[in-house]
Amino acid sequence: MLDLSDRQELEWLAQLVADVRAAAPGIEPLLVGALARDLLLHYGHGFKIERATADVDFALAVANWEQFSAVRAALLASGLFSPYRNTAQKLQHSKFGPLDLIPFGAVERSDGTIAWPPAGDEVMAVIGYAEAAAGAMTLALPKQQTARVVSLPMLAVLKVLAWKDRHRFTQGKDAEDLQLILRRYLEAGNVDRLYAEFPHVITDRFDFEPTGAWLLGRDARAALQKHSSRFDQVMGRLDAVMELELDTEGRLTLVLQLAPSDPDNALKLLAAFHAGLTGATSP
Repeated sequence: MLDLSDRQELEWLAQLVADVRAAAPGIEPLLVGALARDLLLHYGHGFKIERATADVDFALAVANWEQFSAVRAALLASGLFSPYRNTAQKLQHSKFGPLDLIPFGAVERSDGTIAWPPAGDEVMAVIGYAEAAAGAMTLALPKQQTARVVSLPMLAVLKVLAWKDRHRFTQGKDAEDLQLILRRYLEAGNVDRLYAEFPHVITDRFDFEPTGAWLLGRDARAALQKHSSRFDQVMGRLDAVMELELDTEGRLTLVLQLAPSDPDNALKLLAAFHAGLTGATSP
């Protein structure tokens, strides 16, 4: 549980969640993306966010494309939402701006992608969303509203996979978010836990941020082991990205987007995260 019920500045989000539930009561949205980053790190732990976001990303587990279409139609019929730029994925709330709808679940193909109907020529990777939903946190909002939000370890997983698919045209946004999670994870409520559960890593060579990145990877691996029916497939995707981006003879595209001014530290953080993901017992 993340209790943000006293944060009056989030009343708009509480109302948005209420509007979605009222229009489509059979669906349980999962907060992901940059807003989830802000909720977990800024509102939850007081970290400064350099890049603000106005978008809300809701991932929706659906049984088929007909159910997704019915949810979208119900939101439009409420009168509070309108189409946005002729795209099925995005709607506009009358007060609160754009809302991205990301379907996953039974509409996924075997490779973890979805192909938007009717033509199926627009393909989007959603592997990891089912696992993120299974391990999501409950978020208490103002006005006695609650929502589900992705955990930090699974948000890091989603950011790596999203970066792989869209880094050529998103100006490093996913890398920016990943870097923030890697650097801040230990301070985000995990310092006491590190000392209690992993005292063997507290040595004279202890390095705070890489150790946090290692713990983040370890927690992401544990979440995937617990919640994924396709653990090897998801890990294979993550390993493919990591091994390529950690090759010091390669382009180091992700490393350079993580921290252009300090690639050595970015490489250290990413390597520590990968060590945790692969089950290494220390950074």
